[in-house]
Amino acid sequence: MATLQISVHESITAGYERVLLDADRLMHSKRRNAASVAARALRSLAEALETSYMVACPPPPGLWRRAHALARSARAHYDPSATIIPGLSLDAEKTYKGLLALAAAQPEGFSPEEIALASEYLGQFSATVSLLPSPPPEEEGLWYWMDSSRDMGPVPPNRRVPPGHGDLLYCSCQLLARLLGEQVSALESGMPAGNLRLPERAAGQGGIAALKRLQAHWAHPPHRQHSRRHNNFRAQVCVGLNELWRLLEHGEAPEGTGAGLPHMTEWMVLNESPAGYAVMHVAGEVEGLVPGSVIALRPAPDKSWSICVVRWMKSENPEHIELGLELVAPAARSVQLMFRNGDPTQLPTPGLLLPAIPALREHPALLAPAGAFNARRFFIVSGEDKTHVMQGRLVSLDLQTGAVELFQFESDPYPT
Repeated sequence: MATLQISVHESITAGYERVLLDADRLMHSKRRNAASVAARALRSLAEALETSYMVACPPPPGLWRRAHALARSARAHYDPSATIIPGLSLDAEKTYKGLLALAAAQPEGFSPEEIALASEYLGQFSATVSLLPSPPPEEEGLWYWMDSSRDMGPVPPNRRVPPGHGDLLYCSCQLLARLLGEQVSALESGMPAGNLRLPERAAGQGGIAALKRLQAHWAHPPHRQHSRRHNNFRAQVCVGLNELWRLLEHGEAPEGTGAGLPHMTEWMVLNESPAGYAVMHVAGEVEGLVPGSVIALRPAPDKSWSICVVRWMKSENPEHIELGLELVAPAARSVQLMFRNGDPTQLPTPGLLLPAIPALREHPALLAPAGAFNARRFFIVSGEDKTHVMQGRLVSLDLQTGAVELFQFESDPYPT
């Protein structure tokens, strides 16, 4: 379905591009001009790009070359006196900046819902992206570059240094990041999303966390912290926090019983570093797998499960999926959480107890579904008979995605 949608948007773009080639007809048209046609074409390309990112696919071949050419055409034919239909967005430069900012956010690390939120946000505020003929001063923050004569999107210089030749263009998302940071602060202070011209879901579960990650990527383009060691070995993967909790809580079904867990899949580890892994899917169902979700990985049945969060997802086609995994713990224990929030009807929340790791965190941590933590103090219940109870107090929020939250905590033997 996504492939069909992308193809339709590309076909619509091609139609607009053919219209742009008929300069004489455009010159005498009272209903359209070259700038408005280029803007419509860019809007169709933006839809194709957003759909590609939602299904973890790379942009269609030629998309960026076409986008750069359409933006140049719109600038060359810009007419400030042209009639604009009220309510119809025909701002080609704003749409083009939106494409650049969406790509700069590294959308392979966002779920489809988060990408939709990012696109909706950029539809309102992408005009704050700066397009520059040369790199901005160092004190103005990091930036991106692209060669508009090539089929490439924006690239941060900490990933690839721009060459000394080509039709180079630079863009900065610093003003956009600053604006979003102010809006997130206002949301956290209780201001309604509508007052900030934000979609309502921006203030909902996972919305603020997604906006914070967007803001961080635009302000400081991520770069690799550790060198990677190439590998080529198979590993078992358990997909999803609930599936992993059941696996750790009840153990694996005896071999040959046909009662195996539905999300036990087989993957190939392509490379690893102290921070995590890159893996490629080999066999098994992977429904529901999105960036931000939890998976566990082990190289052999006699090894412990390493707990990871999906940091990025790429898929050339439905049969080929690659993941980037952030290691959050080399082992975990299934527990249940009860929060001291004054709600007598609350049910236990399944979670994972993670050990303290000097290189990662000072305190033990809890991994739970997004939105689960609603009080700073809580009870941790564990053991086969649920007889071991520990009282804890939240120390810090270390990780928050649309699927899970990870908190450090400390023992709270004398709660107030």
